[in-house]
Amino acid sequence: MDRTSTVIVPDLVGQAVDIANEEATDVGLVLSGGDPDGPSLRARTWPGLFWVTAQDPLPGTVVSRGSSVQISFREDGETRSDVAAQTGGPLPSLEMHADAEDHGPANSLDD
Repeated sequence: MDRTSTVIVPDLVGQAVDIANEEATDVGLVLSGGDPDGPSLRARTWPGLFWVTAQDPLPGTVVSRGSSVQISFREDGETRSDVAAQTGGPLPSLEMHADAEDHGPANSLDD
């Protein structure tokens, strides 16, 4: 393979899908999210905030420029299946967050 026609796959896991897409595009790769006959990645992740949870090929792999990186993603706020939900017990108190703090006149619009 010619060096100018290859790129190193970046680590996209943990990034927002739109940021991962920009990074992939910047190095010459195409991000895909599943079924090539289904809706586009953009249609499946907009509007909203989605996070990359897995990718193939793995980071550090050398591939041809223009290759596809397939990702799995999860919408922000979706419950993780490997984390047990807390049940029972007292609810956290919001009382300590309810008191206004005095930040002085620096934020005043009347100055």
